Amino acid sequence: MLIAAYFFATLAGLSCIYWALAWWRVEAWRPQLPEDSCPGLLADGPGVSILKPLHGVEAELDKNLQSFLAQNYPRYEMICGVQDPADPVLPLLAQLPAQTNLHILQHDCSLGSNPKVNNLAGMLAQAQYPVLLLADADIRVGPDYLACLVGELNQPQVGIVSCLYRARPVSSFWSQVLAVQIQEHFLPSVRLASALGPNIYCGGASIALRQEQLEALGGFAALRNALADDYALGAAVRGLGYRSVLSDYVVETLVAEESFISFYAHASRWARTTRAVQPWGHAFSFLTYPLPLSLLAALFWEGWTWLGVVLVLCLRLVYHWRIVRRLRSPLPAKAVWIADILGLWIWAHAQISGKVRWRGRKFSIDAHGQMHDGVER
Repeated sequence: MLIAAYFFATLAGLSCIYWALAWWRVEAWRPQLPEDSCPGLLADGPGVSILKPLHGVEAELDKNLQSFLAQNYPRYEMICGVQDPADPVLPLLAQLPAQTNLHILQHDCSLGSNPKVNNLAGMLAQAQYPVLLLADADIRVGPDYLACLVGELNQPQVGIVSCLYRARPVSSFWSQVLAVQIQEHFLPSVRLASALGPNIYCGGASIALRQEQLEALGGFAALRNALADDYALGAAVRGLGYRSVLSDYVVETLVAEESFISFYAHASRWARTTRAVQPWGHAFSFLTYPLPLSLLAALFWEGWTWLGVVLVLCLRLVYHWRIVRRLRSPLPAKAVWIADILGLWIWAHAQISGKVRWRGRKFSIDAHGQMHDGVER
């Protein structure tokens, strides 16, 4: 009991140190939010092809798509790719106002087991501009988004630019819990990691790169079976001798988890993806949860140690409030402690799980982070 008490107390202490560092990075950060204007907009720039892989009807999808079609940028197009001819998203796309720079493509391209990469590969042949912008369906942006990202991509030796995202829950309590995990664990962790070493983050929510770089690494075929296709894309571009940049521009992701089951499946897939590409980073990511670690430590101690838990909880709520204010994305405090406790549990589950559920299908993941559809491993 005494050994366990000191063990969990040490972990809780290390977690609080990590927490303080992450807090410091968030306080020093000046994010550019979608509602902010971008200083020094490009008067001219290379044309951009926005590739939107779609599957099903996401929450407020029409508004998300319209935000990409309302850019303060001279030349761009948006290609919406759909692979299932019976997909309910097709009638919704047909209702969008006709625009010369909006193209809807239904195709059946299949390179491998990753469904998103298959969709992107099918759209690539239709892209007419030298810069590619890959963006998920649940992302919403401001009118200066393209100008900001292309401006960063034009810097010397920059080969790929990606963004972090703030979360806006649009449905049940479980979407609020997932939003807390995105804004208050994932986002600060990425900011801290990029400050302590070279940036290796490349998030699939929003990625800008040039077509010539994609062709040089072998196109989307090189990512066809990768679970973390975004991370693999960033690593491949860096392998060509270019830098990957984490933009200060923050996009908005709409979180619409209707139930605990959908929340858990989504969070588990993220955790399993992180483990596949950064096993050591994921192994120590339990240190991002000081509140549940403090609770575990208090279970083995008596007397005044619970005051430490109360102190950690109070500081956790201040941390929550500061991030909410910095991102201008309000989330309920009641979701914080559940998000933290479940986050530690999901971390532990991801250590032993070899499968993920994605778009209603189950995939097994091998030791190299490759996806296998319907294969027991």
